[in-house]
Amino acid sequence: MLNNKLILLILALFSMSAFSNLDQASSALKGSRGVKRMEEVTKRLVRSNYHFTAIPWAKDFFINNRDRISSSMEKAIDELITVVGTRQFELIPNRYLKRSNSNSVRYIIAKKLLRKNKAAEALKYVDKISANHPVYPFALNLKAVGYSLNGNTKEASNVFKDCENFSSSRLSSAKSAMEKRQLEMNRDYCVMGNARALFQGKKYDKANLRYLDIPKSSFVWPEVLFEEAWNSYYLQNYNRTLGKLVTYKAPLFDYIFNPEIEVLNALTFMKMCLYDDAKKTSDNFYNKYMKDTRSLRLYLLKRKKQYKYFYRLMISFEKNKRATTDLLENLLQSISREPSYMDTREALTNALKEMGRVNGQRNSLMKRIAKKNLSDVIRTQKNLVGSYVRERLVEKYGELYKAFQGMSYIKLETLAQRKAKLYNFKDQKSKRGDIKYIQRNDKQYFWNFNGEFWADELGDYVFALGSEC
Repeated sequence: MLNNKLILLILALFSMSAFSNLDQASSALKGSRGVKRMEEVTKRLVRSNYHFTAIPWAKDFFINNRDRISSSMEKAIDELITVVGTRQFELIPNRYLKRSNSNSVRYIIAKKLLRKNKAAEALKYVDKISANHPVYPFALNLKAVGYSLNGNTKEASNVFKDCENFSSSRLSSAKSAMEKRQLEMNRDYCVMGNARALFQGKKYDKANLRYLDIPKSSFVWPEVLFEEAWNSYYLQNYNRTLGKLVTYKAPLFDYIFNPEIEVLNALTFMKMCLYDDAKKTSDNFYNKYMKDTRSLRLYLLKRKKQYKYFYRLMISFEKNKRATTDLLENLLQSISREPSYMDTREALTNALKEMGRVNGQRNSLMKRIAKKNLSDVIRTQKNLVGSYVRERLVEKYGELYKAFQGMSYIKLETLAQRKAKLYNFKDQKSKRGDIKYIQRNDKQYFWNFNGEFWADELGDYVFALGSEC
């Protein structure tokens, strides 16, 4: 064990180093003015690993600077965004961001333009990003999405492949577990993007093979099942569609919320003229979600854009795992597992840790400024968390509304078809399931499903229902 004197010496050295780090930025307060001061303080704070403390200085620099940005400042901006994430800087209008040649800033601009469906303009900024920069694999993902939005599925498919390869090649040099996780997800989303591009081009057989390239261990794999189900639907392999969708009933996926799963389920039954099954699925959906969906609408209208409230809502849920309704509880659980939410939440945690470091500094003008600035950053980050939660709840409500529209059509159609079938006076009795209805190859084997979900079987289920059309 270390003796007490050695421990005290190490603590003293650490403390002196910490004072010195913040003092580097403090000296810039005396030696410069205006924009130059903003630049120098930003660079010194970044150099001293006070990244979140540097954010307000960097933002002020972007807005007030009119001259060409120095290479050292561009480097500091790049490091700053890499560490704290993009969301704080997405709040800055593009007219200010465009003054920078930073690869990270170009990525932010492209991301914002893509959200506004300005794909062609976004692609121009992506093309300026260096292939050696850490953000490049993610920029390729943006680029491929841009091509997809423009309807250029062939080029999108090629870029998604490049994105997959670049993401894989960067994994060995990842500097943190978070960076590695982001690269792995980006790689798998690019594989999924490639499959989507093939699906968009109506190459369903090729899309099916691409989806299979994403391993079950992948963070994004649960999303793949739903897309595979749609792909099987277009291949008219309806039993395979139903098999993919039944996987979501496994306890492992209780956090997933996607109302379109039930719509596709009912739609598939209807395609097979199994109208009783379609009606039962539709009725169950109405019984389960109608009341809570109405409550969710009123809830969102009442709270409007109270980001602080939605932040507290999510923090309370993370602590207690409870919400006022089953639907809201399901939605919050789903949102809490989304990569974008986790990154935004992790940035807040890191900002709070940095505040602890600042509080440990000796009293000085720089410490007082740092505490004020960092408090503003933390407040903004909390609002970003709340904003994300509200935005996703609104989107989830939209998905529910759309699902109810789909279910309404299915209810009316099944009612009409069941009535027509009743007046047809044909014997409707048939064997409920038979392996002869299953499309399979020589490497696929049968195993009865008795309502038990085994990890190695997830995603491989297939129904054996005959069409009654």
